[in-house]
Amino acid sequence: MSQPIVRTVSAVAGADAPAFRIRRARRGDAEAMALLLRELGYPQGTDQQTVHWVVSHPEIEIFVAGDPQDRPVGMISFSHRPQLRLRGRVATVDELVVTETWRRRGVGRALIKQILERCKVLSVKQLQLVSPMASTPETRSFYAACGFSEIDSGVFRHLETEEGRR
Repeated sequence: MSQPIVRTVSAVAGADAPAFRIRRARRGDAEAMALLLRELGYPQGTDQQTVHWVVSHPEIEIFVAGDPQDRPVGMISFSHRPQLRLRGRVATVDELVVTETWRRRGVGRALIKQILERCKVLSVKQLQLVSPMASTPETRSFYAACGFSEIDSGVFRHLETEEGRR
């Protein structure tokens, strides 16, 4: 794995707002990440086994924003892989969530900035994001301010496992 990435960022909301740190997610962050995913609207959150699998996967990276006590208050995960038609790598933002009490302090922007920097290092040619939350005007505005463009060309099929059909 590459060098550890840790960056301290001053929060936007006033001089007295606490700073936060962007760092790679660790296996011990599973419970906090589950809470963040529940806040995003996924009632099951995640589990320790899935976090261990994803954190150690070579084509998935997760970064968290930690408060002054290093408790995760936001997270972003993205996957990257080679793609033939681009003759390079494509990346997808899989999850981005900031806990409600830390929103509008620059945490989401700092997390996006972190993966943009990783995309440069990885020579990613295209970064995409698919989010059910992007349907709200506030969220669309946030992503537009971060440089994303909205397109309407997706076709999806949700697949269930055998267990999911029972």
